[in-house]
Amino acid sequence: MNQADDRPPYSGPRSIWSAVLVIAIGVALLLSNFDIGFPWLPLHNAWALFILLGAVPALICAVRRYRAQGRIDGAVFHDLCTAAIVVTVALFFLCDLSWQRWWPVFVIYGGVCMLAPRGRWQRVR
Repeated sequence: MNQADDRPPYSGPRSIWSAVLVIAIGVALLLSNFDIGFPWLPLHNAWALFILLGAVPALICAVRRYRAQGRIDGAVFHDLCTAAIVVTVALFFLCDLSWQRWWPVFVIYGGVCMLAPRGRWQRVR
């Protein structure tokens, strides 16, 4: 059996609350598409704030790995690059940046991520 088969399926309160959060975000976005406004979201592109949630798991993994290793290894560096890319995408939408002008930033990110030391990247629990 490989390591992925040894892990229990997601269950418990944490996964339930995560699912409820994702459903609530989806409902809020759907209502927004039907012009049902939210006074606490005055920006026309406030939905892009939800993209930032995608950076949280990568940052959590980076912190856990750093604490376990006591140094920045390839996995920590990779997770930090992943979080930076997700944050950059969110900023593109929030700041109304032109994809046509700024897309080379992602080529640069790709090159920076290639600098990460090679090795087996394992998730730290």
